[in-house]
Amino acid sequence: MKRWFLGISLLLTGCGEAYAPYFTDIETDRDLDSDTVEFEGDPWLIPGVVEEQLFTEVESGGEMHIIHGFQGGVWVHLSIRVNGMRSLGRIQAGLGEDNSVGETQYDLRLARTAEGYLEAYDIPIPISYRGDDLAGHLESLYGSEQPLNITFRVQDRTVSDRRQIILQPG
Repeated sequence: MKRWFLGISLLLTGCGEAYAPYFTDIETDRDLDSDTVEFEGDPWLIPGVVEEQLFTEVESGGEMHIIHGFQGGVWVHLSIRVNGMRSLGRIQAGLGEDNSVGETQYDLRLARTAEGYLEAYDIPIPISYRGDDLAGHLESLYGSEQPLNITFRVQDRTVSDRRQIILQPG
């Protein structure tokens, strides 16, 4: 009797409407066509760092860390969040007056986040130095306040930001 009841129960659970959950992803790989999209407001750029897999804005007076690379070199790693621009452009970032501490520039494709912003997570700015006393040069930079200059350019549109940051050992 138990087997008969169990068999009927299993048969009845298979009858009825099929349940198929519907999931959709936000398209993060699409780009905005500047000919068809009108941007609302002015474009903006926010410098930051990625902590615990989340973008964190670096305020003026905030800290950024100088990191020794695994394959050599000394770097400050920057992240940016951009809105109101296309994703493929040229990034220019520098530290210090006239970018004397370090600078970088190259073509970059930003990734669209689920929130709709464009972000780049790891923009390395190499720390420049001359001579053999790297340790002494880094000691002079630790705790110093330096301007961080960032520009992202797409065709004829440019967005930039400048903030004072404090360099710390990483």
